Amino acid sequence: MAMRHTRFNMNELAKRAAEAAGDAHTQCVQVEKFSDGMFNKSFLFTMQDGTQVVGKAPNPNAGLAHYTTASEVATMDFVRNRLGTPAPKVLAWSSKAKENPVGAEYIIMEKIAGVQLEEIWPKLDIKDRLEVVKAISGYQKSWMSTSFAQYGSLYYSSDIFENSEGCSLIGENESETREPRFAVGPSTGREFLDDGRMELNFDRGPRSSAEQYKTAIGLRELICVQEITKLPQSSISLYGPGTYYPSRSQKVAALNTYPRMLKFLLPTDTSISSSFLWHPDLHAENIFVTPERPWQVLGIIDWQSSELLPLFDHARQPYLLDHDGPPISGIDPPAFPQNYDQLDSAEQDKAQSLYLKMSLAALYRRYTYTTNERLYKAMEFRETTSFDMMLLAQNLLIDGEALYQSRVLDLEGEWSSLPGVQAYGNPPFPVQLSADEAASIEQDVSGSIKGMELMRDLRKLLGEAWPEKGVVPHDQYDQAKALLKQAKMETIGRMAHSEDERVAWSKSWPFDD
Repeated sequence: MAMRHTRFNMNELAKRAAEAAGDAHTQCVQVEKFSDGMFNKSFLFTMQDGTQVVGKAPNPNAGLAHYTTASEVATMDFVRNRLGTPAPKVLAWSSKAKENPVGAEYIIMEKIAGVQLEEIWPKLDIKDRLEVVKAISGYQKSWMSTSFAQYGSLYYSSDIFENSEGCSLIGENESETREPRFAVGPSTGREFLDDGRMELNFDRGPRSSAEQYKTAIGLRELICVQEITKLPQSSISLYGPGTYYPSRSQKVAALNTYPRMLKFLLPTDTSISSSFLWHPDLHAENIFVTPERPWQVLGIIDWQSSELLPLFDHARQPYLLDHDGPPISGIDPPAFPQNYDQLDSAEQDKAQSLYLKMSLAALYRRYTYTTNERLYKAMEFRETTSFDMMLLAQNLLIDGEALYQSRVLDLEGEWSSLPGVQAYGNPPFPVQLSADEAASIEQDVSGSIKGMELMRDLRKLLGEAWPEKGVVPHDQYDQAKALLKQAKMETIGRMAHSEDERVAWSKSWPFDD
């Protein structure tokens, strides 16, 4: 809650909104607060003539002062006016909290028409859902019409550099042009900010190649592991006696293997390593559509924390296609459950719902394969061992070092088959681990799996009351607290075999009593 508390002058923000919405005589007559998000306070301002605009002020956890707001504004301008995406038009803004009468950073922007896709998505049949997905795919293709020579986040040149010459833009025909209004600067991505990273000083970019960018990620994690006051708690595992328990030395050991392998893990097809600007959180709440024709996208909001990344880092399916079932690969449709006739009616409904969701994800992949080959190649690369190793390494501050080291052991056996290794003439495996180190890693993996199973059991127990990212709805708060207290007692009773172990489990329990 403390990280989401921000103080500012609401009257001054309403005044800025009125000035942005009309002439000097316009007055704001009503302010409505939107539901709190994770990182911002947002409001709907209504003027005396009925005009409405949206205002937002970032919470302290949104990102680095000045940079987060400045990058979001420049990004919305670029995607709206250069990439043809219906991002909100910014009417007024300030990234300097101490230099404006509001007393906080803010953005005033137009109110997008239509409704959030989330409101109507559950009611749409698969045909209409596919049309929506095609529309989103069209915007993804437009984002790929322009790549950048650097990796980081986008800004107005005047906001980060003096006498900047701007940034280099690369068109679909590989022609390079200079854009003086915009510049690539430090990354504002969430992985550069969350879990205590925001408070530490390290190089956030920009970088000039995918290898430099990925190398910087390993250095970022190493610096944070070494300097952060307290290691963050994993969201996927419970730690205590009888499970794996993370330490700085184990994380450092894992991160020291990463740079030795990195250049061999990068894709040999450099076209999918190019730097592109992408929406960071493409879910149904951030997409506004015409209710009667939901494939007509009227606006895509929330460009905060957007990054210029290698295409293969962007190339996941839109979050609105995520489902609680097996991941989709290839372009073939999923198989219908063979035991469908043996299920009861409730289980049949559940199976059919999952099948339709998986079918839609498969249709998205097939449509991408047909209309956007480069993006599909990036999606395929994300299914490789090489990508998995890079993905695991970029969050080792939080968790995964045991599994990462285990994958390093396994990787030696398939090393010569990796395309990146073959491209460099099949050099020997660059990591040497002793038999004792290998045995210790396997023991750590066993404990880590046990800890993840405990967390899965806990999540299953709480069901809809599960505190996603530490947050629960107000009406489920008491229920969640009671269930967590019950789970704590049951877990300690099952896992602790002595008073010392009971104390240790109690201290490591990640939820408040």
